[in-house]
Amino acid sequence: MYAIFLVLNDVYKLDEVHELFYEEEIGATTIDSQGMGNVLLNHHVNVPMLANVRKLIEGRKPYNKTIFTVVDSEEKKRSIVDKIKGLLDNFEEPGLGFMFVVPVVECYGTKKDIEKY
Repeated sequence: MYAIFLVLNDVYKLDEVHELFYEEEIGATTIDSQGMGNVLLNHHVNVPMLANVRKLIEGRKPYNKTIFTVVDSEEKKRSIVDKIKGLLDNFEEPGLGFMFVVPVVECYGTKKDIEKY
């Protein structure tokens, strides 16, 4: 099993991301989130790397969306990750967001956990 996390700064793409999950018959949870770079900028903290972050953040909404899900197979993981990367142009636009995948050792509260554990 794998957990997929997508931090989406371009909230205008959220409906399209949800549509991808729907097409793959994968449930997902979306939460409001805010990166620390934006928080530090708002508090006028002087950190050298924030000059570059400021350029990425300016003109964007101050909050982002974090979407996460758990999938039970390598094939399902590969399919949804590839579709998200395609939708978001392989994350080539700076500040668009980022995605990461981690293995899940145990998972409870799903129909599949009864079968697997």
